[in-house]
Amino acid sequence: MKLIRRFLTSGVMNGHVFEPGIKRTPQGGPLSPLLANIYLNELDKLLTSRGHKFVRYADDCNIYVKSKRAGQRVLASYSIY
Repeated sequence: MKLIRRFLTSGVMNGHVFEPGIKRTPQGGPLSPLLANIYLNELDKLLTSRGHKFVRYADDCNIYVKSKRAGQRVLASYSIY
């Protein structure tokens, strides 16, 4: 956890200028997909246990349903993730 925190707050070089870090993963950074997979692993388990068909790559997820109404229910159920 300490190593991840240091990575997230370390800052970046923008050309020849150092920019201090803030607590977030830089877009396109190597840590972002890893952290997304760790965090969303529980969502994968939940979707599987409820019998949903889904595809996820890093932080993108498609959940397949049969109707618009079912889609709205699923969206409302999982919007906390």
